[in-house]
Amino acid sequence: MLLSPAQLKKLDAVSLHARKAFTGASRGEKRSVKRGSSVEFADFRSYNAGDDIRRIDWNAYARFDKLYLKMFLEEEDLDLTLLIDASASMQFGDPPKLRAASQIAGALGYIGLSNFDRVSASFFGETLRGGFPPSRGKAATGRLFRFLEAGEPSGKADFPLVCKRLALQAKRSGIAVVVSDFLFAEGYETGLKTLAARGFETTVVQLLSREELEPTLTGDFKLVDVEDRTVREVSVSASLLRAYKKNLDDYTTNLRKFCLRYGMNYVLAPGDTPAEDVVGRMMRASGVVR
Repeated sequence: MLLSPAQLKKLDAVSLHARKAFTGASRGEKRSVKRGSSVEFADFRSYNAGDDIRRIDWNAYARFDKLYLKMFLEEEDLDLTLLIDASASMQFGDPPKLRAASQIAGALGYIGLSNFDRVSASFFGETLRGGFPPSRGKAATGRLFRFLEAGEPSGKADFPLVCKRLALQAKRSGIAVVVSDFLFAEGYETGLKTLAARGFETTVVQLLSREELEPTLTGDFKLVDVEDRTVREVSVSASLLRAYKKNLDDYTTNLRKFCLRYGMNYVLAPGDTPAEDVVGRMMRASGVVR
């Protein structure tokens, strides 16, 4: 299973947070779930500290001695678009970066579906690959997880083209979360600007394996790029590792600054960090969830 019941339980008290006002979402508070005579009843969920006590179902409390909230749907709701890098570079790491990326996407999708947001997901390489169609409601979680588990890393990524196609096919904007190592030969700037221009509130999750963040190898190697098959022979020394670490720090810092400049959220996540920690702790600190 993509995520264990114990992991999902940790996510039950978490919800997505949109800074911008979208169709169907007011600033700071989604309109997709609220009480009112003009909305459709959907389901119950457990009460969490800070929830609106006016939505407590007191009849359920009398029966079960536990607080539950009534959940309602409006015709419009908040959209969550998940974009997962499935290029060949995502097969690296322990666990493989694609597996970790799919778990992070699954955790976010579970949160959105549990709170009746409209969730869609796509893998990408040179183009968009397949797709999980816009869905809402907790019952869609299994289908989302099966889609995410089926992803296979291959080929190279054409990030600008992928973002352009996503922007053109999107019927509405909302929240977009891109999970990738962001090691694109052509850069990330054009693609992310395209999402911003389409009106998405974008969150960048840069996922790098522990070995990429803290390499330990030394000696002589012939390195083969998994995406374009170029070959380079290197002698890995302590000085080369220091230069690599500085270049990587500069790259991640520049990506973070770019995101801040364009009003995007940025999270750098080691690939061995549990998905519920990436979402529940690191993304909460960035304001993506609450």
